[in-house]
Amino acid sequence: MFQKNPDPMRMEETPERVLSACRLLARGSMSREALRAAMTLEKNGERELAEANRVIAVVQEELGLVRRKNDCLEFVGPAEVLASPAAFRRYVSAQVFPREDTTFVKFSRWVIAKNEELFRLGRWQVMAETCKAELPEMSGMDENAALGWRFWAAFLGLGYLSGSMFLPNMKLRLQDIFAVDYPWPYGQAVRAEELIPWLDGRLPEADLSGRLPLAVSAGLRTLHELGLIRLETWRDSRPVQLYFVDGEQIGAFSHITVNREVRA
Repeated sequence: MFQKNPDPMRMEETPERVLSACRLLARGSMSREALRAAMTLEKNGERELAEANRVIAVVQEELGLVRRKNDCLEFVGPAEVLASPAAFRRYVSAQVFPREDTTFVKFSRWVIAKNEELFRLGRWQVMAETCKAELPEMSGMDENAALGWRFWAAFLGLGYLSGSMFLPNMKLRLQDIFAVDYPWPYGQAVRAEELIPWLDGRLPEADLSGRLPLAVSAGLRTLHELGLIRLETWRDSRPVQLYFVDGEQIGAFSHITVNREVRA
């Protein structure tokens, strides 16, 4: 799922299955066969075994949360990673997004850059074919890869799934960054001119060099509406432009205040 491009991302390696495998191993080391049996409810069909093997590969080879020792698999990640889905999400994000050469990050960047055009593409097959046509390096993209991507993209906070649509909104992704790595005091107004370069170094999947993308803008607006941050435009200041959406009251901001509640 998070391998160097080209990587055949698949639907079976869902966040829920990966987290479940980690929690099983956190109780005690298990043989690969025992873990597969627990994950598949002892179904030994070829499909079930292949799906379990792919999940094990993600936790062992791609996330480094599991290692092999004495013919068994054992959990070696920090215990707090499994404390909650949010803690797991934040750990995975820190491992995944810096790897800009992976198919996951490359496709994420393409999706986010599409902004409203994403809605016109509609079906996942069309999205995959369009990406492949526009980016020769993504020649391995297909519908199954896009469908596999969507579960992790939603879990890691790039947007929300609504039926067959993906709605770009990086509320969760931004909240995680503000909660874990924010360098300014909470409750203090910070200039957007300072925030954006700092944020740019932590969002390799988004281009923040000009007007902010729809996904980032929607995430900031959502956090503002929830009272977790405050976006303001001060007089005689240089505002950063948000992506225009008809009916939205906030079109730009020069200062941001991140509240301590963002860490919840």
